[in-house]
Amino acid sequence: MLGTAVVASLCACGSTPAPVANAAAPAVSSPSTDSPAVPCAKQAWPQPIPASAIGNSLMHAMVGELDCFNVTKAVAPDGHDALDDDLSVSRAYVIVKVTPDVGSVVDTADEVVLTVDTHMPEHSFS
Repeated sequence: MLGTAVVASLCACGSTPAPVANAAAPAVSSPSTDSPAVPCAKQAWPQPIPASAIGNSLMHAMVGELDCFNVTKAVAPDGHDALDDDLSVSRAYVIVKVTPDVGSVVDTADEVVLTVDTHMPEHSFS
């Protein structure tokens, strides 16, 4: 679930854009045949939490690979919930951890908590 501020920033929620004179018609693309969009309720559950969420931006993951998961919180470095941030702030966050761990099999009602930062932590290879 997206935070209220993030949802409001991602969609116009019922507003209709004003027509622009002499504007070309927008390009319409068909859905990809490689990964058709399947509504969350029609997907097979439980599912593993995708590893691709780690390192992805919070904004993109919430409307992408984590869209159908019950993400209840995105804990920022200062402890606040980044899901409540304005889009201009939340777009800077990167997912650095998922609880339960990626690969864990969860159902649609299971709580998923993200840990986010403004960058990926450095890894030391010794």
